[in-house]
Amino acid sequence: MRPINPGRRAVVLGGLAAIGGPAAAHSISDHERDLYAQARKEKEVTWYTSQILGETAQRIVTAFNASYPDIKVNLLRASGQVLYQRVMQEIGMKALKADVLSLSDIGGQQAELKQAGQFEHYMPHRMGEVLPQFQGADPDGFYHTTVVALTAIVCNTNLVPANERPKTWGELADPKWKGKVAIGHPGFSSLSAIFVAKMTSLYGWSYFEKLAKNDTQITRNINDTTTLVTAGERALGCTPAPTARPGIAKGNPIDLIYPEDGTILAASPSGIIKGNPHPAASRLFMEFLLGPDCAKAIVADFGDSIRPDVTTPGGTKLSDIKTIAPTLEESRKMADSVEPFRTLFGF
Repeated sequence: MRPINPGRRAVVLGGLAAIGGPAAAHSISDHERDLYAQARKEKEVTWYTSQILGETAQRIVTAFNASYPDIKVNLLRASGQVLYQRVMQEIGMKALKADVLSLSDIGGQQAELKQAGQFEHYMPHRMGEVLPQFQGADPDGFYHTTVVALTAIVCNTNLVPANERPKTWGELADPKWKGKVAIGHPGFSSLSAIFVAKMTSLYGWSYFEKLAKNDTQITRNINDTTTLVTAGERALGCTPAPTARPGIAKGNPIDLIYPEDGTILAASPSGIIKGNPHPAASRLFMEFLLGPDCAKAIVADFGDSIRPDVTTPGGTKLSDIKTIAPTLEESRKMADSVEPFRTLFGF
C-alpha cells in the first residue's frame, strides 16, 4: 500500500472530486482508489453484521458513503445467533446475498464457513495498521478481526456503594446479591454465550446453579441488562461495555467494573463471500472496516478501537485491562450450553 502523504493529499482529493471520487477524512491509498474506480461500476455492496448495534452499523455506512458516495451499502443487522441461522439458511438455498459477512463468531463460525469454501482469500492492505493482537485472526487470510467487544459488570451506583462493589465475576454468585443480578441468554446473544463459556471454564457449571438459586434475571438480549440496572430493577448486570458507557456519560447512576478475573474480550472477524457479484466494492468495504474512519464511528458510539491511532471513550486502553477470551475449543462447545441453560433457568 502506498498512502497519500499529507503534502499531496489536497491535490489528490481535488482530482478525485473532479472525477466524482471520494473526499475521505483519511488518507486514501492508491489501492483504495483503484478499488473505488472498479466498485463504482458495481454500484453496491451488501453487508451482513451482528458485531455491533444497528445505530453503530448505520454510522459506519454513513461514514463509508461520505468517502465513497457512489457505492450503495445494503445493510442487514441482526443478533449473532439469528444472523448465523439466516446465513446458513441462505447457503442451504444457494441464495446467500451477503458480500461482506461480519459475524460475532461464537463456536468458530467463521472457521466453519472458511472450511466450507464460502470466503474469498483477501489480505487487506490496512490490516497492518491495527493493533498487533488483532492481526492474523485467520493465518490463511480468509477473514480478519474488524470489531472487538468488552463484556464487563455494570452496577447501579445508588444501590451498590463503592466499597461493596464486586471485584470479580465469581462474586455475582454470592447470596448477598440474590435477586439483584441480571445476565443475558446464550441462546439469543453471542456475547452471553461467550460469558457462559468463560464462566464455566473459570468456575464450573455450579456457578450458574448458584446464579439460578439467587433468582438471577435472564434477559433475551444482553444489552437489556444495562436498562434494568439503570432503572434500579437490578443492582448488577453482565453487559457489553459500549452499552453502559453512553449512560455513564449522561450522568446516569451506573458505572462499569472491569473484573479482576478478566473482562471478557470478544474479537469478531469479517470475511468476503467468495464469488459475490461485487468483488471490488467488497474489498473496498473491508479496507474501510479496518481504517480510521470506521474506528472513529465505532468509538463515537462508545465502542473499543482496534487501531492505535483512535482512542477508546474515556481514555480506556485495552492494554490496561486484564482480558480473557474464549479458546477455540471453548468456542466450538458454546452451543452445547444453551439447552442446559434453558433447563436451569426455565427460559
